[in-house]
Amino acid sequence: MGELEDAQAQAKAMLEQRRFERLKAGLQIKYRAVGPSEEATLIKQGGYGLPEAFHANTPEIKDFNKVVTEDMSAGGMKISTPAPLPEGTRLWVQVSIPDVPIAVNAMASVRWTRQAGSLCTSGLKFESISKADLDKVERYLILQKRAEMQKRMEG
Repeated sequence: MGELEDAQAQAKAMLEQRRFERLKAGLQIKYRAVGPSEEATLIKQGGYGLPEAFHANTPEIKDFNKVVTEDMSAGGMKISTPAPLPEGTRLWVQVSIPDVPIAVNAMASVRWTRQAGSLCTSGLKFESISKADLDKVERYLILQKRAEMQKRMEG
């Protein structure tokens, strides 16, 4: 096994030690609240019967709020917003990942919200995401973890 493959295998193993390890990530996301009927339509349009396999056929979403993630895991993310997001709110999120041309689309729920100075911090849990989009998130996290490990070894 080459050095790169070994580092990737180590990074993946470390990520799997904790079910969903969170890594700092300043990724741009767009989000918008959706109701149950719109969520069902979006899932159906994606051609998937199960909510866990969400896939958006719409290339661009209108009326999106734009924020930056504070951290991310394979299970969700933490974001800061100007106004509180009510717990339980379902969101359609689009996550822009560096060097990935098509944004990750997912349905997420707001698990908690806290006031943090002039902003509100919220924890989002991915409720529905396609396998292809989850793979993009996992690849990004593995690369981030590997870079973090290399920094520690050098510093």
